[in-house]
Amino acid sequence: MSAAPPTFSVIIPTRNRPDTLARCLENLAPSAQSLDATSYEVIVSDDGNGDDCRALLARDFSWARYVAGPQRGPAANRNCGAQAAAGEWLVFTDDDTRPDPNWLRAIAEARTGVSVVEGRTVCREGLHSPREHAPVNDAGGNWWSCNLAVRRETFRALRGFDERFRFPHMEDVDFRERALRANTAWHFAPDAVVDHPARRDPWGTGWRRVHEAEVLFAVLHRQPFSIWRCTFNVARARSRTIGRAPCSRDAASAVLSWMVETVDMLLHWRGWWRAAR
Repeated sequence: MSAAPPTFSVIIPTRNRPDTLARCLENLAPSAQSLDATSYEVIVSDDGNGDDCRALLARDFSWARYVAGPQRGPAANRNCGAQAAAGEWLVFTDDDTRPDPNWLRAIAEARTGVSVVEGRTVCREGLHSPREHAPVNDAGGNWWSCNLAVRRETFRALRGFDERFRFPHMEDVDFRERALRANTAWHFAPDAVVDHPARRDPWGTGWRRVHEAEVLFAVLHRQPFSIWRCTFNVARARSRTIGRAPCSRDAASAVLSWMVETVDMLLHWRGWWRAAR
C-alpha cells in the first residue's frame, strides 16, 4: 500500500547559495518541526549553474527532494517546485530564511476556511548597515513569498506566479493582487514565524532590475507610476535608512549608490515602459 500524500509541500527556490540553504533545511528537518514529519515534504527547486545544491541534498538532506529549475528567475522557479509538489498546500519560503520549529504547525492550525495563509516574517539580528534590508512583516497583508502558504487548487486557478517577473521583486505582490481580485479568502498567522536575516542591498545600477519590476507591475495592473513618483519613493526610503545610520564607509557608499541609482532610473525609464507594454 502506498503512503498517503503529505498535506503540505514546502517549496524552496534556490540559486547558488548552498550555505544559507543548508541552514534553512536544518530548520525543516523531520525532527526540527513540531508538525508530524509525515504531514509535509520539502522540495528544493534549483536554478543554480552547478551541482552544489544536488550534492548538498544527497549528502546532508536526503529527505528533501531535488528539482532542477527552469533558469528563468524566481517566479518560474517557484512554479517549477509547485508542479512537483504532492501536497494539498504549497508552502513557500526562501533559501536564506530560518523557519521556527512551530512554523508549519501554525500554518496547519490557521488554514481552516481559507485558501491562503500568510505567516509573520522577522529579522532577529536586525540591520547593521544602511546597505542592508530585510522583509519584516509583523502585521500581514504583504503576501511575501518568503512565508506564504496557498492551497494547490487555488494556486493553479491563479496560474501561479507570473513568470514575466524575472527578478525577485513584485512577483509575490502581483500574485496577491490577482488573488484578492478573485476574492480569495486568506488569514494572517502571527505564530507562523520565519526569521529572515538581512540581505546586502545592490549598489547603484544594481537597483535597475528592482525598478524594472516595479514598472512591469504598474503596467500589468494599470496603476499610475511616474518617474517622479519612483524618484520620490526612492529618495524617501534611502534618506530614512541613511539618516538612521551612524557615519561610516557604508553610509557614504549608500549615498553614492543612491545618486547613481537615481541617474540610472532617469536614463532607462522610457525603455522599461516600452518593454513592459
